[in-house]
Amino acid sequence: MAALFACALVAAPAQAQPKGAIVYATPVLSQNSDPTLMVSTADYLVSDMLYDGLVNLGPDGKYPGLAESWQIGPDGKTIDFKLRKGVKFHNGDPFSAEDVKFTFEKIISAESTHSYRRGFLDSLIGVEVVDPHTARFILKQPWPAFFTTARYALQHIVPKAYYEKVGPQGFKASPVGTGPYKLAEIKAGEWSRYEANENYWAGAPKVRTVTHRLVAEPFTRYAMLERGEADITSGLTGPLLDRVRSNKDFRIVMSRYSGTSGILFNKALFPEAEDKRVRLAIAHAIDRKSIAERLLGNVCEPATGIYTPGTFGFLDGLPLIPYDPAKAKALLADAGIKPGHKVSYTLHTQSFAAMPGGPQVLEAIAGNLEAVGFAVERRSVDTDGWLSMMRGGKQPGIFYSPSGTPDDGGELINTWFVTTSGWTAKSIQVPEYDQLFRSQLQNTDPDARLKQLQGFARMEHERMEMVPLLWCHSPFVVGKRVKAWTPALSSGYYLNLDELQLAE
Repeated sequence: MAALFACALVAAPAQAQPKGAIVYATPVLSQNSDPTLMVSTADYLVSDMLYDGLVNLGPDGKYPGLAESWQIGPDGKTIDFKLRKGVKFHNGDPFSAEDVKFTFEKIISAESTHSYRRGFLDSLIGVEVVDPHTARFILKQPWPAFFTTARYALQHIVPKAYYEKVGPQGFKASPVGTGPYKLAEIKAGEWSRYEANENYWAGAPKVRTVTHRLVAEPFTRYAMLERGEADITSGLTGPLLDRVRSNKDFRIVMSRYSGTSGILFNKALFPEAEDKRVRLAIAHAIDRKSIAERLLGNVCEPATGIYTPGTFGFLDGLPLIPYDPAKAKALLADAGIKPGHKVSYTLHTQSFAAMPGGPQVLEAIAGNLEAVGFAVERRSVDTDGWLSMMRGGKQPGIFYSPSGTPDDGGELINTWFVTTSGWTAKSIQVPEYDQLFRSQLQNTDPDARLKQLQGFARMEHERMEMVPLLWCHSPFVVGKRVKAWTPALSSGYYLNLDELQLAE
């Protein structure tokens, strides 16, 4: 098992002294500076700047962060992390195993609201401080997904002494990490500004000042690039990307397979979806190819399943459900669904990195559903409303869900397909899915676990509990002031901005 983890790790790149300033115009602005209170994957926009994990994520994949190395116990139920010496938090406090223990045990505590608490709690009992530079994880069972899943090994570490001194609200107002940047200033809901940490353990960032600026309208983000008011933007799709490709001053930088998405059903409100014919009809009704090409400029591609080709557990060769509205109508008629049947449906008014151009994509899908006979009752929600709806189990009859961390198949099962999932309307009740999920959690043989996850992919393709939509890449457009930059692998939120180089 240790060999599997080691193969995904690469050496951290060298850093340069900071100079200059850049502006990143983003359609999604997170200002949650406490990684122990993570709300959504968009929070990585903040925590990637301010913090480090035991493992970090760069352009070539995962590499050792605050942990230089680790040793997994013979029974797989302990992991000893050897921590870097000499690392300091932004306030000058030394980093130690006490901070690791505090961070992870805070996440699994009863009062925790961390988005991925359930996954941590399934496997982690607690953390022991062996010595100031050794932290021992005590596990309920072997945890092979810890290293293959970004949300676990990459969990960012906060300072115990400072956090306890200022409390959660004080920490949010004035966060302290070990990362490449310090938070300099915030204007709520508009922008966040970061200053380089010149004493960063891996070397000072190359750029002194970074500003994340919320710009919801894609045409405005593009115009900011043209006017030189922004150096990087994301979430541009379709015709705007065509304009980028024809402009010699701009270039597209892509983080591949950073998102996956699907359509789910709240069967309490839409009981007809218990019938596989109805789910299959909806799969045939959606014109994924047209959406990917015409709306998104091939930033996304039609999905054959919820796993992407970059997911551990991906099964190649599954056929794409073809766009066939005539077959969709026939299946609905066969299932007793008459034209004009009312269904409630989510329209998310903002984009996620997992689905660029989200509002336009979701409206196109609504049109596809109407074209096969549904009367679609649209429910528009912003990101806060969407998250509240998902966590509260108040989804409409038909809703979409994305994942911005599709790196491990077991975690995707945990997100949507098990009966304890916090993201679905508890409408997927498949005992085989629960059994497979529990089994793969403890499987320390990488090849055997891979086969288990591929078995799920084959089973789900047959059952179609979730209608797969798109595999998306995260396109970033950079202006001429940027000489060199590569975002992290398979992430729309780990930007790796400390490695960005400005043109002289």
